[in-house]
Parts: sequence; C-alpha cells; structure tokens
Amino acid sequence: MYVERNVFILKFGASKDAVPMWKEYLERVQKRDKKIHARLLTDVSGTAYSLVLELGYETFAEAEPSQCRLTHQEDWKEFYAKFIPLCERSERTYYKLQVEF
Repeated sequence: MYVERNVFILKFGASKDAVPMWKEYLERVQKRDKKIHARLLTDVSGTAYSLVLELGYETFAEAEPSQCRLTHQEDWKEFYAKFIPLCERSERTYYKLQVEF
C-alpha cells in the first residue's frame, strides 16, 4: 500500500472554512466511490494552520494524477478552485506502507 500525504499550510483564520469544506467534500465523494481511502488531519502542535490530507492506494500507479480517483470526481475542479485561495503553500510526499497493525 502507498500513502500520499498532502500538507496544506492555510492562511491565518482559514481553518474555519477549509476543514468543513474538506469534510463535506470527502463525505460526498466517499458515498460515490468506496475505493477512495482518505484521512483528514489538522495540527495540534508544530506548524500552525496545517491541514493534512492522506490518500491510500493499493499500487503506486493509482497515485498517478491521471489515475487518481479523488481528482477525477465530477466536482473536483470546482471544489479545488474554492479551496486554493485559503492556502499559503502545500507539499506532497509519497510513502510506502511497510506494516500496519
């Protein structure tokens, strides 16, 4: 299994809008596509105003942007266009899961 970790550093005060937006969007797409595995996290310590989206993939090929189930949703572009103005910057990292209990 592979994990894509997207860290979004939000603008000051943007969490109040960004977190509910992502929760609603992820709940909506999960109902349409059960193969989307996602986790949404927010900071408790460390860099302030961090929102982390983790996506799980069975194969690394599924993480390829042309194959990503999340970004191929019919309302993705509209959602992302509303979210981007809330961000200062972002970072994406891929991990290979070695063991999970």
